[in-house]
Amino acid sequence: MEDHKQGAGNGAGATAIKYGAWIIMLLAVLYFLANYVIPLFR
Repeated sequence: MEDHKQGAGNGAGATAIKYGAWIIMLLAVLYFLANYVIPLFR
């Protein structure tokens, strides 16, 4: 039973890391667009 709880915790941690990575990549893309693409239209 203990192993099952620990495995579930690891799965939740992996999910949090995965979504955290997605958020960081999204912010990087938005930063790139704000600094390089949007000024081209001004």
